[in-house]
Amino acid sequence: MSRYAAALDFGSAKVALAVGEKTPGGIRIVSYHDAPSAGIECGEIVNDFKVKEIVRSLIEQAQADLQQEIEEVTVSLSGRILHSRELPCVINRTDPKAYISEEEVRQITRARYNATLEDGEIVFEAVPQKYSTEERFGINHDELIGMVGGTLETTFRIFYGKKAIIDRRITVLDNCGLKLNKAILSPIASARAVLTRPEMENGVALVDIGKSTTEVAIVKDNTVREVAIIPFGGETVTNDIKNVTGITNQWAETIKILHGRCCEEYAVENKKIILKNENDSDDGEVELSLLARVIEARMSEIFDAVRYVIEQSGYASKLTSGVVITGGSSHLENILQLANALIGQKVRLAAPQGSIDGGSVEEAFDVYAATAVGLVLETLEPLLSHAIEFKKETTAQAAAKPADSSLFTEEDDLEEDDDRPSAREERERRREEERRAKELRKQQEAQRKREEAERKAREKAERAEKKKKEPSFFDLLFSDNDNDKA
Repeated sequence: MSRYAAALDFGSAKVALAVGEKTPGGIRIVSYHDAPSAGIECGEIVNDFKVKEIVRSLIEQAQADLQQEIEEVTVSLSGRILHSRELPCVINRTDPKAYISEEEVRQITRARYNATLEDGEIVFEAVPQKYSTEERFGINHDELIGMVGGTLETTFRIFYGKKAIIDRRITVLDNCGLKLNKAILSPIASARAVLTRPEMENGVALVDIGKSTTEVAIVKDNTVREVAIIPFGGETVTNDIKNVTGITNQWAETIKILHGRCCEEYAVENKKIILKNENDSDDGEVELSLLARVIEARMSEIFDAVRYVIEQSGYASKLTSGVVITGGSSHLENILQLANALIGQKVRLAAPQGSIDGGSVEEAFDVYAATAVGLVLETLEPLLSHAIEFKKETTAQAAAKPADSSLFTEEDDLEEDDDRPSAREERERRREEERRAKELRKQQEAQRKREEAERKAREKAERAEKKKKEPSFFDLLFSDNDNDKA
């Protein structure tokens, strides 16, 4: 596989395998195959056997295209819960006059994958945000390489979750005779596939609406600033339609795709869909306005959550390029109007287009292929992801220390040895942060309600005062009579 890079996307709707290569025109996807998922829930493998059979079939199809064996793959990472937090890092360089190299920065980043977490958790991505030296503050990665300095400071945004998510993927790959190259967060891969270079530089939020989850990645200055997973997706909308209308899940999915709208105001009034089974007998009926109302309610909840993620990231006012929506559930009618109204940013729909060579296989340009294509791009030409290569590291990330420790020492490591918080203290700290955040939200909501009540009271008082000043019918009548007498 020296010429090609293969990538597996373990999605809840589809498992997809893409293979690409570097060409003078960019990255060309030479093979793409997918199959309906089985044994995967919310991006997590729950049945190794079912997933293994799917992967084996996809590998066989790709190898037939390539006429070559596939030995290792990059895989997507997702799940119900993803945590993130900042991790400061101070590096004392042993030779202040030595140029800072790409390999030195890579070693520093690799060491973050051994951050202290709760039992059963692992770092998925460690993304450096900005660098600083004694002379310069807030340096980008490209500016940093080739500089000198005795102290190098940076803050990493680490994204972490259950180690079992990676372990189950490794088990499946082992059973298929494959090795793990890299494991990359799905929203980061999707962002790489569908975002343009100006969008990634100017600031953009990628929203990938999948079957079970909606994934968000915020990118600014070609750096991932935040990643979040919202536990609602297209399947949730389908379930809502089924529960409200009393029809089957299959009918709910079908009419959602064929007749669904995200805004009730655009639905045709007093029009019904009559459902007929194979025997031409009625399976039920659904009003188009009701269908749109159900879809709008759930999609509004999803976009409200997206807006919350953007606001909490601190980048709401810095997303010059707005919001880009992709994913298998992104083509509902009127989705752009609803998203624009609720998120308050300009919005566009996207699929892999300009990110790959025009000679790629046709299937690679479909919206369903975004994550798999992005995985290939990040494997061959890393831009957004800083995922480690597992073939160079143990799965336990034992080799977290730099290969050449003579280059620098790390103050954060020294401090952790003396005063490293226990797992219990870390849990307590996290619970306290969550409690404070919840209390803050309650206070903000209470304040909003108070302000709303005060506003209504003022308006009511103003209307009453205005009414008192206006002459009544009898005032006018008697006034006219008095004038006549005069």
